[in-house]
Amino acid sequence: MESAPLTALPAPRTRTNGAAPTAGAEPGRDATGRAGIDRDGRLGGSLALPTAARALPPRTRRVLASLAPVTWVALDCAIIGLAATISGEVLVLSVGGYTWLPNRWLLGGTFCAAALAAGHVFGLYERNTLLARSRILVRSLLSLFLGVILAFAWLSVFFYASSSRWIGLAVIVTYCLIAIPLRLAAHHVITASPVRLLCVGAGPSIRKLVRLLARRHNPHYHVVGHVTVPAETTAKTGRDAKGEEGTGNGERETGQDTQERGTADGSDATGRFRSSTDEQFNAECPRLGTLDRVVPLLAEHGVDEIVVASELILDPATGGALASCLERCCRVTDQTTFVEKLLGEVPAETLAAEWFLRADVQNRSNYEAVRRMMDATVAALGLLLTLPLWPLVALAIRLDSPGPVLFRQRRVGQHGRLFTIYKFRTMRVDAEADGARWAVRDDPRVTRVGRFLRRSRLDELPQLLNILRGDMALVGPRPERPEFVRQLEQLLPHYRLRHLIKPGLTGWAQIHYGYGGSVADALRKLCYDLYYLKHRALELDVAILFRTLGTFVLGAR
Repeated sequence: MESAPLTALPAPRTRTNGAAPTAGAEPGRDATGRAGIDRDGRLGGSLALPTAARALPPRTRRVLASLAPVTWVALDCAIIGLAATISGEVLVLSVGGYTWLPNRWLLGGTFCAAALAAGHVFGLYERNTLLARSRILVRSLLSLFLGVILAFAWLSVFFYASSSRWIGLAVIVTYCLIAIPLRLAAHHVITASPVRLLCVGAGPSIRKLVRLLARRHNPHYHVVGHVTVPAETTAKTGRDAKGEEGTGNGERETGQDTQERGTADGSDATGRFRSSTDEQFNAECPRLGTLDRVVPLLAEHGVDEIVVASELILDPATGGALASCLERCCRVTDQTTFVEKLLGEVPAETLAAEWFLRADVQNRSNYEAVRRMMDATVAALGLLLTLPLWPLVALAIRLDSPGPVLFRQRRVGQHGRLFTIYKFRTMRVDAEADGARWAVRDDPRVTRVGRFLRRSRLDELPQLLNILRGDMALVGPRPERPEFVRQLEQLLPHYRLRHLIKPGLTGWAQIHYGYGGSVADALRKLCYDLYYLKHRALELDVAILFRTLGTFVLGAR
């Protein structure tokens, strides 16, 4: 494999406030180790705090940027419940003829439950909703109108009651005047004052995180830099420091002894050459010093959170040095946990063995029993409700292209057991005349009716039979073909883990990523599958089922 080109590394130069630049100083710092000030009066040049960030206390910014979804659920319930209850009370007390309205608590509770269900259908409470104004407006309005319609329907069907259109209008107006502006204000705070991260270590996990943030979440997170860990501090963990990927920062640590020992992640201590890949990493995540300087760096750079490399989480010296950061109200997480909470996926490429010990993926006996009952009940009800559609779908398939209506194929299930999956046929009969191929977006083999069935997920209705038979569950990783599984198990780390549980009709990967047609897509879906494997629970299953319903309105991804 051809190596990356090497470029000469000049001595770092720092512009200080009225002082001459000094060779050998760290970026953004002078020779004495103090924070450098550029001609504009900013701290460390590009490492300066944003204006909006300086205007808010660090703890306030952290709270606003990391509000849990349950907070928005409670806020919506309070706004909608109060709007429905108060408007109903006003109609009864101030306007004559509205004594037929149902109990105010029933009225408010029904509107809250309907709005909550609609919000989960359209993904209103997902963390990425607050990252874009368009998502806030579209998902809020869709959830609001569907919630009001569901509330009227539930009152009529389940409680034999009715409500006034004025109450529905009051809920819509109140929500648009309070809830949506609050979300837009939270979006402004999150984007105007990004969370400032300090990385510990510069191994493969940190490099992947920096690339990820630069590519997908640049406006919302700012990496101020990284600190390195001396080699002798990690020797007690039994690891070979030279075996880990180097930092490539080419910076000297404190003192000349750095040339003799290097760093724990294999960085070049000579300070002479580094690759273009290393230069890019140091431009996005500059080296700020060593681990012993982590506490003063918190105040100098306004750090909100510290992310520790996965390669260092068992290092006792690293843990001891970062314990003092917790006392200063700075959040400390490892790279795997940070990615899990940020994206709802597990970084399979940099996953350490310790993750499997903490995940406890097999201790789910009570959950599995309850979920099997839920799977069988929902599958039976789904068959009864959708059976009238089956003849119409079958007729459309036969009129569109010759061939059978149902498609049968061997798939890999729980613990590697093979089973036959059933689907409505969406491709031509000769789609795989040349052998097994990945299905891709806008696949030319898909028929006209098949394209609609895939977009609406109606092609997967026959899999309710697989659920009743026990081959599949409602929620889980999608089952793959044996030909592809053998290939992916050799290429992707931990791919066999997705077979610890039953495959599902829908899943965490399906609502976030959709169809995949390559090994790279399979890796992304594996990251989501591992997240579900660790966090699976009834409440998560219900949320996934609600979110899947949104694909019938918005179309499958």
